[in-house]
Amino acid sequence: MTALRERVELAVGRSQLRVLRRAFTAAAGLHAATADVADHRLAYLDRGRGEPLLCIHGFGGDKETWLLMAPWLPRRLRPILLDLPGHGASSHIGPDRAHARAQAEVVVRFLDALGIERTVLVANSMGGGIALRVARHHPDRVRALALVAPTGPVWIRNELSDAFDRGENLLVPDSREKTDAFLRTVTARPPRVPRAVQRYVTAERIGRQAHLDAIFRGWASAAEADGIPRDLESITTPTLVIHGARDRIIHPATADLLATRLPHARRVILSDIGHVPQIEDPRRVARLILSFLAAA
Repeated sequence: MTALRERVELAVGRSQLRVLRRAFTAAAGLHAATADVADHRLAYLDRGRGEPLLCIHGFGGDKETWLLMAPWLPRRLRPILLDLPGHGASSHIGPDRAHARAQAEVVVRFLDALGIERTVLVANSMGGGIALRVARHHPDRVRALALVAPTGPVWIRNELSDAFDRGENLLVPDSREKTDAFLRTVTARPPRVPRAVQRYVTAERIGRQAHLDAIFRGWASAAEADGIPRDLESITTPTLVIHGARDRIIHPATADLLATRLPHARRVILSDIGHVPQIEDPRRVARLILSFLAAA
C-alpha cells in the first residue's frame, strides 16, 4: 500500500468511526461524561437511569468495545462504559499503577464519584481480572459479575504466551503490516464494520505501542498481593463466565477454571467466537447477560 493510499484509508476510517460511534451512542441512549477520581480523569459513556451495569474493557481497548452490545440492553438498565486509566480518553498512567489492585481501587472510587452503591460488573479480558479484584475486596459493591473472555489468576499457556517467549506481544502490533494478523488473532468473527475502520483502530493501537507496552509490563509483573485474587473460593458473587472457543488470547480453559472455583458461577462457551464476544456477537452476549441477571 502506498503512503498516500494509506493516509487516505486512515482518514476515511477515522471519519467512518466517528459516524458509527455517534450512531451507536444515540441508539443506546448514552451520553459522554468525565469524572475526576483521585488524580485520574476518567472518560465514560452513561445512560443515566436504571440498574447500573459498569462495563470494563480489556487491555488496549476502550469504552467503545461495548458500543455494539449496548443498544441491546433494555432501558431498565443503565450501562456505563468506562475508559480505564491509560486507555481511551482517560488520563495516562505509568506501569507502577497498572496492576489489578490499583485499577480495582480506581473502579470503586469511580462508583463513589457517580453515587453508585452497588452495580453489576460486566468485564472483558484484563477487565475481568479487575472485576474479580473488586468482587473479592469490595463484595458489597457488586451485585453480579458477567465476565467475558476474562483473564484469571492462573495463566494457561497458549499462542500468546508462546509469542511472549519469543519476545513478541501479539496484543501490541508494531507495524501496520501486522494489522490483518492482529485482527485475526483477536477476533474469530470480525465485526461488521468497514475495513477502513478496522485499519484505523489498529493504527491507533500501533501509535500507542510504547505506552501500552509499559502498561502491560506493569500488569504482568505485579506482585501476587497486587494481582488477580487467587482465593477465588472467597468470591461468592453470582457470576457468569462467557468465553469463545476460538479465543487465541486467553485460553478457553480459563472459563472452566473460574466456573469450577468460583462458588456461584456458570460458564457458557461460544463455539464460533474469539476473544471479544461482545464485539463479535453483541446481541447473543447481551441475551446471555440479561438471562443471567434475571436469575441472579
